[in-house]
Amino acid sequence: MTDSFDIPRLIELRKLTRSVSERIETQLKSYLSTLAPLFSPQPILGEYIRGGSKSSVKGAEKNFQELKKHYLSIARQKPFSLDSDISPPLDIFAATPALTPVTYPYKAENEGKSAELTVTSPLQWILSYPGMAPNQITDLLKGIRSQIQDELAHTLLQCMTLNLVLEKQTGLRNLLKDLRFNLETIHVDSLGDLPVMLISCPVSTELPSDDVIIQNTEISGIPSFEEIIKINDIRVMSDPLRETLLGITREVTPEIYQELVS
Repeated sequence: MTDSFDIPRLIELRKLTRSVSERIETQLKSYLSTLAPLFSPQPILGEYIRGGSKSSVKGAEKNFQELKKHYLSIARQKPFSLDSDISPPLDIFAATPALTPVTYPYKAENEGKSAELTVTSPLQWILSYPGMAPNQITDLLKGIRSQIQDELAHTLLQCMTLNLVLEKQTGLRNLLKDLRFNLETIHVDSLGDLPVMLISCPVSTELPSDDVIIQNTEISGIPSFEEIIKINDIRVMSDPLRETLLGITREVTPEIYQELVS
């Protein structure tokens, strides 16, 4: 938190946050739809995917063994404690990746008052194959163990396959970066060492002070809150292409560089 906000200011920032979030999420979904073929595991795992390439794919066996090793190391640990193995052909039906808003629990406290709520970070999303987001895994872990073993194993495999694809398809990461979206691997406390893919844009969000959060919760009666946009991030945004061209100009013709920046 870097600024103090009263309720009227919060209302204006919330309007801006939602408008920006909706626009950027729509744009990101469009990019993901266009790039969907690059998220397919078939170019990475080839014949190890059911219905995959009939011909041999270079590196497929090595990639499969890497996936299997990582899968077993995580699936057999808590909180999953699965004894399942994986063997080809794998049932991985990849499609356009889905976005799930990032949420986390938060307790606001101020002058003897407190509020426990769920906070949404509106400009960060978990990237996953459809129906295979971390919250799906969390829901499965709450189920009856004997009934969710196969589904849990399948969901874990899907998550780890996406992670493998993004690790091998470095050009895809770079392309998303050029589109001003950052991809990083994170871990969720409740999901052990399972790698989770987080995608975000250059503009970040933050929470106001706890007293404003408590006031808002008392007014709405809803135990949830949405972070608000950092407007200074908009003010100081730079153009990566411009910076690259300036760097080239500085190296090649310092005189022209001085003309451009003076």
